[in-house]
Amino acid sequence: MLKKVRPQSGPARTLFDYGLTVLVALALAFAMQAYVVKPYRIPSDSMANTLVPQQRVLVDRLVYRFRPVRRGDIIVFRCAPLANEVLIKRVVGLPGDLLALHDGQLYVNGAQASDSFVDRLDGVVEPTRPALSLTTNDPSAPWSLAQPYRVPAGHYYVMGDNRSDSDDSRYWGTVPSSAIIGQAFCTYWPLGRIGGI
Repeated sequence: MLKKVRPQSGPARTLFDYGLTVLVALALAFAMQAYVVKPYRIPSDSMANTLVPQQRVLVDRLVYRFRPVRRGDIIVFRCAPLANEVLIKRVVGLPGDLLALHDGQLYVNGAQASDSFVDRLDGVVEPTRPALSLTTNDPSAPWSLAQPYRVPAGHYYVMGDNRSDSDDSRYWGTVPSSAIIGQAFCTYWPLGRIGGI
């Protein structure tokens, strides 16, 4: 069929070949973004200093078909309570985990969680506070971490690395697995921050 529409020679054939190449390249690029890897721009300070505003990341859309979500993964997801806004946060609680806050520290299943990636102010890790101490949200919301909270099956508890400036699971609850788009795995802009996450 391609032989029937393809000119035999001359400038028309060259133009046709270039046009076909551009169309195939565009189709492949759209397919890659839709099903494999998609770029995202960081909109806020909630993941500082790991990721900063205007930084660009690549998100692997296939990874969770081959392995489960892990604690510490940075995921991109649709947040239903925020009109399906696309957010990026770190997974701190897996299904069945018991989360609690003591003296500004997050505990997972009774053990203090790693704070190596949490934003620091003058070299000191900023404390993690429950939602009710940050806003006037309903303190009875079980996920606010005012009290210990068990992550439901099929859901993930997420927080920003900039815990004092992050709209996260403490405010609107857990992320269902069906809302996860993929895992952020590298940053490509600005050039000075290129690398894995």
